[in-house]
Amino acid sequence: MKKTIIIIVAVLLVAGGAVYFLFLKPAPEPEISYYSAGDSFVTNVKDSLRFLKTTVVLEISATDTEKVQEYLKENNHVIRDIIVFTLRQKTEEELRSIGIEEQLREELRQNISKKMGIDYLQKVYFNDFVIQ
Repeated sequence: MKKTIIIIVAVLLVAGGAVYFLFLKPAPEPEISYYSAGDSFVTNVKDSLRFLKTTVVLEISATDTEKVQEYLKENNHVIRDIIVFTLRQKTEEELRSIGIEEQLREELRQNISKKMGIDYLQKVYFNDFVIQ
């Protein structure tokens, strides 16, 4: 009888530990990493003779940053295409308006996330932003 009780208690402890580690253990905290889409972007400004030059860095929040970085690197051509065509849609007036940087950051974040089907892109940063 004592052996049966000891076996039952041991099985319950093992089962409880398994349930905790498989179902109740909190998910790992996402890590913040940064991804550079490469060289500067130089594109014409819509309905203008001016050009826009900028460098874009993406902030990523994911639990497996190595896997995410590899995915972004493999699809860098798609990211660059999305950025270029988003920038090309802006007129000179829009690019000189107050608050355009924040608006453009959010627009790029949404476009990249939507078109690539990702949800870990947190922010977009401009290292330079020049209209010539």
